[in-house]
Amino acid sequence: MKVNAKLLPSSSFGWFCFGICASASLFKFGSFIPGFYLIAFSVSVLCLSIIFVFPPLFPKRWERRIRSFAIASFVFILFADTGQVSLPRQPKPWFRSILIDTCKQSPLSPLEQRIVIGLVTGSTKEIPKYFKEIAKESGILHLFAASGLHLGIFIGSIQFFGNLIFAKRRWISILLSLALGWYYLYLLNFPVSFVRAYCFAFFTLLSSIFYRKIAVSDLLIISSAGIAFYLFSDFLSIGFLLSFGAVFGIFYLKPCLDQILMPNSHSFIKENFTLTIVCSLCSFPVLVNYFHSYSFGGIWINFCLVPLAGILLPCIYMTIFIRSILPDQLEGFVSDWIWTPTSYFLSLFLQFFQFLSTRGRGFQFWEEFTDSFVLYSLILIFFTWSVYRYNLHQKTIVKWILSILLISFFPLVYFYPHSGNLPVFIQKGKGYFSITIRDQFFLYGNCSTYKRLELPNTKDKIQTILFESESCLQTVLRLKKKHGIQNTIWYDKLTSPFQPVLEKDGIQIQSALPLGHTITSELSLLRFDGNPKEIQSLLRSLHEIKRKNTKENWKGILVLDFPPWKKKEAKEWITYQKLLGISNAWEIFIVEDHFEIPLLHNLTNPNLL
Repeated sequence: MKVNAKLLPSSSFGWFCFGICASASLFKFGSFIPGFYLIAFSVSVLCLSIIFVFPPLFPKRWERRIRSFAIASFVFILFADTGQVSLPRQPKPWFRSILIDTCKQSPLSPLEQRIVIGLVTGSTKEIPKYFKEIAKESGILHLFAASGLHLGIFIGSIQFFGNLIFAKRRWISILLSLALGWYYLYLLNFPVSFVRAYCFAFFTLLSSIFYRKIAVSDLLIISSAGIAFYLFSDFLSIGFLLSFGAVFGIFYLKPCLDQILMPNSHSFIKENFTLTIVCSLCSFPVLVNYFHSYSFGGIWINFCLVPLAGILLPCIYMTIFIRSILPDQLEGFVSDWIWTPTSYFLSLFLQFFQFLSTRGRGFQFWEEFTDSFVLYSLILIFFTWSVYRYNLHQKTIVKWILSILLISFFPLVYFYPHSGNLPVFIQKGKGYFSITIRDQFFLYGNCSTYKRLELPNTKDKIQTILFESESCLQTVLRLKKKHGIQNTIWYDKLTSPFQPVLEKDGIQIQSALPLGHTITSELSLLRFDGNPKEIQSLLRSLHEIKRKNTKENWKGILVLDFPPWKKKEAKEWITYQKLLGISNAWEIFIVEDHFEIPLLHNLTNPNLL
């Protein structure tokens, strides 16, 4: 693979793919404009006509590139499925079932079994909630998501043993690893980070068979174009940006850091350090922009745990493979022996994780000023790239300036004034959930008489309780008396006859708009339980709330908390959002499936093991 610092593609096919990426990006940002498809199609036809009918307007080299770019844009507009709906990609059910049965027959503890399943399937839903929270705040949640790390280790392990077996015909091990890598990709149902990693492996290994080299820029753009054309719903998603941001740092920034930091050294510690820094820096703008939070402790935690994960994952893959081919007659005799390496390294991984996460996760959340952080990080990223691109790292003054900027970036951002009161999300049971933001406690859904609901422990005392169900009256009155709550607001849809009595008890009644129409000035969050009698009322509320919120950064979230027998209907709401007349400004979530939104809770439990 040819390593250079050029951002634009080098080949004609690279420019063709660049045209697909550019068109897909325009469709991502312009699909909300009425008649955008017709405008894009007309402009594409006009550009093709100018290029093929009129005499060449550019040098021959650029004329060929522009022609490839224009043809690719036209092909994308005609054939790409831009109406895909983004849904969570879960592993194949039968593969997950086999994996669960295999782990249950192992000597691992229940926690270790769930972590093994999470590592193999790349699904954070498999790991316990409290473990997931600490992993998120420690910055290592990517280890439990299908990523390039998993596929790289998987294909690398197969290549290692394949090269030993086929020492003189290594092309066989390459084709074998690509075939098994594709099957692994199929089992996990094509998650975007895995697709990106497989495209990298495919083009890199295939070019090595034919003794050809592929430029880094072509590799990035061709992989992006494949995702944009076939998986348009995942193009420019959070997973896409994090995955491509990390490899951008590895390809374009790491060589610069390697030249600045001990250029003559090739030690494992140095390589791991520069790799961790560039991946952390390039993931920073995406995480801060979407979640307004970042795990600064994740830099050193990743530095320690990612190499250990590189040992643990091959052990897991090898153990599962041996277990799958082992005759049932031998299972009882050698089962414990087979799982011994995995059990040892997994226990070591968890012990290190617990030690490191309790010593300092460095998790920070900002309510404001994140735009300046994102801008600063992007400037630093492209400054580092330009230093390497134009060989400026050989100048001493430039080397010192870049070193100071890189060293000071994370500490300066970490100690910048921020809000210590994070949003808190609590789900106590089916049919209701609560969210605490600043000094307000939002209680959605029905309250059960069998479960005693309490207020969460927050830095600032809760001053206001907002609820929507009459079944929560008794609970709210108890909390009001116990904690001395000043303000209590009931969003009553049916206009209760007991309003005068309740108002004497200090409960305000609101009926114009539903609960959550103003969580903050930039966020609205509504819950819908699937009651068909309230659909029209809900649609009117969604339209009215969207009309009143004109801020560019406003976000609307609709949480579907349907009963179990209506889960299929809930998924149809996401699929047919436009047909239901719900604006694209609203994002729809199913509460059990993926309630992962930027107002997530910060509840932690340090007692992992």
